[in-house]
Formats: sequence, C-alpha cells, structure tokens
Amino acid sequence: MKTSRFFMYLFMVFAITLTACSEDGEDGMDGMDGAPGAQGPAGEDGQDGEDGNANVVSITIDGFPIVSGINNITIPEVTQDIVDNGLVLGYTTVSGNPFWETLPVVTGGSVILDIDRIFLETVRLTSTFNQTLDFRFLIIEGTPLGRQSGSTREYYEMQGVDFNDYESVKEFFNL
Repeated sequence: MKTSRFFMYLFMVFAITLTACSEDGEDGMDGMDGAPGAQGPAGEDGQDGEDGNANVVSITIDGFPIVSGINNITIPEVTQDIVDNGLVLGYTTVSGNPFWETLPVVTGGSVILDIDRIFLETVRLTSTFNQTLDFRFLIIEGTPLGRQSGSTREYYEMQGVDFNDYESVKEFFNL
C-alpha cells in the first residue's frame, strides 16, 4: 500500500510538472531597470598621434600617362577657395626614382613640363613629350596673413619654405 501511494504521489508530481511547462502562455513584462552603479575608474590616456597639418593636403597620382600637349588631371580637393586664395604645388618623378622634381621641369633652358592652369577640381599640365609619370600635388589653403602679404606663396616663402625642394616643403608642413 505504501508502495502504491508512493507511485501515485510520484505520478502526480510528474503530471503537474508536465502541465506547468507550457509554451502557449504570453511572455511577462520586463522588470524595472536597477539603479545605475558607481562610475568606474578612468582609463589610461592614449598615446598622442603624429602631428599633421590641417591646411595642407598631399595628393599622389601614380602612373599618369602624359601626352605632348595639354593634360588635365582631376583633383577634387582643388576647391574654388583654393583656386582663389590657395596654392597648388606640383612635383613629378619617374616610378622608382627616389627624388621628386619641382614643376616646371626645365631641360636645356626649355620648359618641358609645367602647370598651365589650375581650376575647379583640375590641374592642367602642358608637356612637350609622352611618358608615364608619378605626380605629387600639395594643396595649401590660403591664410589670412598670406592674403595680406599679397599671396599665400609669398607668405610661406617669408617663413623660409623652399618650394623648389620637396623635402623642405614636406618638413615644413609635417607631411
């Protein structure tokens, strides 16, 4: 008798357990969020980044095919403000050379490659030869002091920048 009563209770517990677990019911509402905890300790300061220059953009164009005559190079960073008040410097090299030549390139007293015109989003070059070259253009925003002194170029030349030496320009502008 005790054995049958034991099995009956065991059966009832088993039946209640099966019927209590149902997937048909709705999910209850979420409880309220707890109170915010205390502020954690401050993290370590990160390492400072390398200094740069927000007023100068360096654009490199590799493998541009120059043809004898007019060559237009599209450079979206040449804005109307750059055209009106800024400065665009051009340098060129043959792929693999360790140095950059300043535009204009002069050979035997004759200009063979030069910046002809700068207009919105475009630098126009004139050339007397055909060759594939790499170019680097430095686009320098005009400065209020540069506008007062007559030109942005004159302002930076008074600061000691030698625009004919790419390494000097690179060092001055932290490029």
